[in-house]
Amino acid sequence: MPRAAALSETYAADHCCGYAAAPAESNPSIAADIMQARAIASGLAEFGIGSARWSAAYDREAAAVVLRVDTPRGLYALAIPEPGQAFPVRHRGERIGALDCSRTYGTADSYTAALFAAFLRDRAALDLPGRDGCLTPQNMV
Repeated sequence: MPRAAALSETYAADHCCGYAAAPAESNPSIAADIMQARAIASGLAEFGIGSARWSAAYDREAAAVVLRVDTPRGLYALAIPEPGQAFPVRHRGERIGALDCSRTYGTADSYTAALFAAFLRDRAALDLPGRDGCLTPQNMV
């Protein structure tokens, strides 16, 4: 018996209440989608959303990789769509809209992150640090 198998079975039985992580499936498209979700999430750091407030994983219900962001109003999920499609946003299991950009080679992840942050801000789920909520002569263009 290989050592890794013996350790994981023993550890799962003794320390994890019967839970053992499923082996990762080697699907290149899911791996690429997770990498894109993480790249978008790294762009959210500019808007005050640190790594403790987001996660990226495959969601069977959405049938896509989703980037979940924890906000004061609950979890918002940005699904990574097929190429050429708009990025849908879900909240409480329902699709509530989509970003004004499509998944193409020309769309930068930082741009997608900025649109997602604006989407959250517009729904009062995100307070942008240093941004004033109402127009004043100081911040009008």
